Amino acid sequence: MTTAPVIDLRRLNPMQQQAVRTTEGPVLVLAGAGTGKTRVIVCRMAYLLSRGVAPEHILAVTFTNKAAREMRERVAELVRGDAATRLTVGTFHSFCCRLLRQHITRLGYSPRFTIASDSYQAGLVRNVMAELGFAGEGCDPGAWLGHISRAKSSLQTPPDMAAQDWPRAADVAVVYEHYQQRLKDMDLLDFDDLLMLTHRLWQEHPEVLEQHRQRYAYLLIDEYQDTNLLQFQLMSTLARPRCNLCVVGDDDQSIYGWRGADLGNILEFERHFPGAAVIRLEQNYRSTATILQAANAVIAHNTRRHAKQLWSEHGEGDRILMVRTADERDEARFIGDFLLERQLQGDRPWSDFAVLFRSNHQSRLLEEALRTRRIPCRMVGTSSFFERKEILDALGLLQVALHPRDDMTLLRVINVPPRGVGSASIEKLKSAARLLHRPVFDLMASDATLEAMPAAAAAALRAFHGICERHRARLTDGLAADRVSAFLQEVGYLDGLGRMYKPREEALRRQDNVMEFIQAVRDFAHRRPGASLEDFLETLALQDANDRESQDPEAAAGVTLSTVHASKGLEFPVVAVVGLERGIFPHLRALEERQEDEERRLFYVAVTRARETLVLTHAEQRLRQARPMRQRPSPFLDEIPEAFLRIGTPRDVLAPATAEQAADFLAQMKAALAAPGPPPGRA
Repeated sequence: MTTAPVIDLRRLNPMQQQAVRTTEGPVLVLAGAGTGKTRVIVCRMAYLLSRGVAPEHILAVTFTNKAAREMRERVAELVRGDAATRLTVGTFHSFCCRLLRQHITRLGYSPRFTIASDSYQAGLVRNVMAELGFAGEGCDPGAWLGHISRAKSSLQTPPDMAAQDWPRAADVAVVYEHYQQRLKDMDLLDFDDLLMLTHRLWQEHPEVLEQHRQRYAYLLIDEYQDTNLLQFQLMSTLARPRCNLCVVGDDDQSIYGWRGADLGNILEFERHFPGAAVIRLEQNYRSTATILQAANAVIAHNTRRHAKQLWSEHGEGDRILMVRTADERDEARFIGDFLLERQLQGDRPWSDFAVLFRSNHQSRLLEEALRTRRIPCRMVGTSSFFERKEILDALGLLQVALHPRDDMTLLRVINVPPRGVGSASIEKLKSAARLLHRPVFDLMASDATLEAMPAAAAAALRAFHGICERHRARLTDGLAADRVSAFLQEVGYLDGLGRMYKPREEALRRQDNVMEFIQAVRDFAHRRPGASLEDFLETLALQDANDRESQDPEAAAGVTLSTVHASKGLEFPVVAVVGLERGIFPHLRALEERQEDEERRLFYVAVTRARETLVLTHAEQRLRQARPMRQRPSPFLDEIPEAFLRIGTPRDVLAPATAEQAADFLAQMKAALAAPGPPPGRA
């Protein structure tokens, strides 16, 4: 039973209260950076519950699993009983995945589909291109996969793509068609399929759509500015005819156009939903007035936007530091010295600092400068535990046992650990599979296929096949870490790690990681009683970048190094944005393609990550294609009124005020650099 939430809306500002209380009909909440949008969404769900709406009738869609978890947890703090657990809160992909598990047989697919990872998709496209003879100039598998993904997000079929007028469109369309068939043959869906097939299901089976319309009377969509055409179609279709749809977003933070996000979704919401209420959240709870006024001034140069003016009660704060350095090495040195100075003077934890850049390649010199000064740092978006090779191999072996039709994974792990199956034998398997139109796994027990191979290879293949067959029923009967361990042991993986990795210490480290993976299975089973191994694998597949980020506690305590894209949603007391030069930020490609507005929005996102101190750097020259090139400052710097700036060189900014302060600071610097670990502070 659900009772009224323990919530006092008086703690919200007037516009936040309006966003919470406007529950009927379409609502567009324009939530500027740092204006408390998550609080509004959470309070809105609690408010609906307090008005007697059943939690089963509320659907909240986010872009990350992390955001979904946070929302559910915060709603649970506001309501009594089990209402929060009965809400549907998740990403577009997780929502569609659950729906397809129930109904995908209507489309001729198996409900036991597996989700193909990003790397798997890239590998499959590469294989298809090779089989079809596409190679050489203009045949980049990553670019072609991007074309396919954008086509799916725009609801385009291979024939639709083939009819378009751009270089290689017809060729990419052929690969698209074969790629889709290969996925289906192996009971695989990629992330775009989850959405595209849900849309197709609703179009071809309106009774399923009506079932979900009856269930979800109230829809909330977070980060609406990041939605693409397909996501818009899904949610607008589901919302009608009631149209109790609340979308929350900020067009000024729309930075994923290159990934298919359609800015028109948020800009034209009132046209899509006539009579929509539009509520602006402009009071910022994060940054100083100086930082916000600078951000407002920059973003005002974009004309295609909803007008907003962020303001704050945090006071004016310090001026923004704009620092001109000689070159990129001087820039990295300055950043290292500046961070060290501020940390020592202010006794701040290193996690208070962030350094943001436009592109990943800019991080190398910065990381070197920080490590030279023994400043702990972390890269946002680094490879997760589950992306390590030994874990991917374990996952691959389990995938083959559960889904033997997955030829690509099978061929990747058939010699993990080495079984004496040579490349010639593998080619015979692949050729036979193509000729007979049968899965490779089936042919591993076929006398006719195996007799053409060396006896040792044939025996190894037959043994591997038998182990997978014996363990499949055990692995699909609930989720038990001991069964996972037993399978990996019998298939030779646990002992084989010692042969695969040298020296012994490296092998032991990899074995420890696999043991930790088995513990992760055990923990998942404890958290989700009744879950299956397939549930565990699906959860891993649906993880977003926030979930995959390294959870190393030492790294989490360090300075954050991040691209601006990866920093969205984060905030720090002290932020430095580097490389602010024309051709870098804004990026040269964006200038060539007349996408400067999106680059300006990206700069706006960078600026609004800062709470108290903001540093902007640009170099007079920089190595470009191995040659020193004179650089022009970013045009965005000119858009910040000088009244908000303190302009200088590293020497100006780092110069202590008095000789006594200089001597004291120098002594601290020497002590810090001489210490065996990180400099003193709360790192």
